[in-house]
Amino acid sequence: MELRNIEYFLTVAAEGSMRAAAKKLGLTQPALTKAMHRLEDEAGVTLFDRRSRGVSLTVYGESFRRHARTIRAGMAEAESEIQALRNGTSGLVRIGAGPSWQSRVIPEAIRRFRAGRPGVQLRVVGGTDDVLKAELRAGHLDLVVAAVPEGEEAPDLEGRALLVDEYRVIADKSHPLQTATDSTVANLLDYPWILPNPQTYLVRRLEVLMRAHGLTPPRPMIETDIIDIKLALMRDSAYLSFHAVDHLRSTGVSEIRPLPLEAASWRRSAGVITRRGVEANPAAAHLADLIEELCRRDQQPAPKRGRVARAGRLVAG
Repeated sequence: MELRNIEYFLTVAAEGSMRAAAKKLGLTQPALTKAMHRLEDEAGVTLFDRRSRGVSLTVYGESFRRHARTIRAGMAEAESEIQALRNGTSGLVRIGAGPSWQSRVIPEAIRRFRAGRPGVQLRVVGGTDDVLKAELRAGHLDLVVAAVPEGEEAPDLEGRALLVDEYRVIADKSHPLQTATDSTVANLLDYPWILPNPQTYLVRRLEVLMRAHGLTPPRPMIETDIIDIKLALMRDSAYLSFHAVDHLRSTGVSEIRPLPLEAASWRRSAGVITRRGVEANPAAAHLADLIEELCRRDQQPAPKRGRVARAGRLVAG
């Protein structure tokens, strides 16, 4: 059934006359009559009792009118909702935040977003960069804040580089390597490690770093993606790990600190990531702009837009 014929039907039912309804709709009476006959054929029943003085609804017509009103109200609601989505004042924005973002930038960006667009629902999920990018590719997220794809690593994703994250080997403040003056990258292999899943990008970069020094990557004694567990186990122990410096500071765990070993560090560009070629949800685009604004206020910015060809360079010593 055509929606316009349903609207015509409701007008005829309200006016009680084909002639009056045709005039109100700006149609000829024969055209309206033909449309109503077509609607009755599609419904398989007679909707109108036609008399010389006008028309009235049959029992089928009364039933159809109830549903037609619901359809019309639903269409009006849909049009209103679509317009709100186009304006970015309604709908749902789904954002994924990597560990280093969860306590910086994102909370303030959400507060500002909610203040300006209270009608938009936000869904915020956490996870490793690899997991979040997979969710983004699958269409389960609108945007992700994480490491910006490097070179041709992810041609289906587009990154907006906003800041530079530094990753260092970390240990308890009492760890022997915290005060050693002649330690090298090779000394890192003398101690046990706690690392996330070996398939994560972070671990793969650590492996590249170690091999750049001619070393075999460490085999973790404990494998976990849970940061709180990792930091708790590292207290007063010999464990080492690889972690974002800014995120470590934000945890407030002062006992765990970066080692003074610049040779075992890595820097990467991080920022907002979206699917390449997918039209941005206006509300999601606004949230991305807020994140960029806060990064530029609080952090030393990386290049503003586009893909990053040489992000995440190793600092070799």
